Amino acid sequence: MDLPNHIEARRQAIETCGQMMKDAPEGFWGSRPWSVVVTDASGLILWEILMDGIAAPAILRSQAESL
Repeated sequence: MDLPNHIEARRQAIETCGQMMKDAPEGFWGSRPWSVVVTDASGLILWEILMDGIAAPAILRSQAESL
């Protein structure tokens, strides 16, 4: 995707991350950490957004008790 500047590229990366979590939340929670990497035209990494959904121990305990 070719974007006009780094500000627009950053906005698009954040929007893409949000849409990915919205479209497939089950793939976010309990999966391995994932990231979105933004590069320039030469492949130089400008930034990376890292995401990891981790359930708190209290949630895990509550789920086990309801079984």
